[in-house]
Amino acid sequence: MNIDRRAILAMGLGMLLPVPAFASPAAEMEALLSESPWVGDGEPSRRHVYVVFAPWCPVCKQLFQRTRSTRGGVQLRWIAGGNRDEHAINQNLTVVSNRSLEALARVFRQEPVGDLTKDGPAVLRLTQSEMAIKQMAKRINFVGYPTLIFADGQGELKSIAGVPADLDAVFAQVGAWGKTE
Repeated sequence: MNIDRRAILAMGLGMLLPVPAFASPAAEMEALLSESPWVGDGEPSRRHVYVVFAPWCPVCKQLFQRTRSTRGGVQLRWIAGGNRDEHAINQNLTVVSNRSLEALARVFRQEPVGDLTKDGPAVLRLTQSEMAIKQMAKRINFVGYPTLIFADGQGELKSIAGVPADLDAVFAQVGAWGKTE
């Protein structure tokens, strides 16, 4: 019997993947983004929207402000990105370190943040976030911040760049993903 070591290695690595080999694009995206250090905004729900944001982005701040009211049972899950300079990196480190809505609000208010570049766990979480965004960008038409990513009622993957004029209509389209937390 001839054993192909590369085939065995590939099978072994395949078993470590968190996504089934024939998963739908929405299931693959959920597996990728659910493992990112996101900040929950609203009650945990299978109906959720991942929001990839940058702390320096005025449109992201506008989206944050516009979503302070009811969203029809849809939870937002904010994922930090846009590490363009040291200040933005420290803002994102604050968000991923605390993973709280209050920390996210402080960042959007541009309140001062400390230097967290030596906080190993926070740096690791931010690196994880950036890696997820890079993988996500390969799968959708990622054009900038903010980007909303969700599964619709038919389980199809949807993404929207910017702030939609009618957020209620967008939230009405959101279907259930596989995981609540």
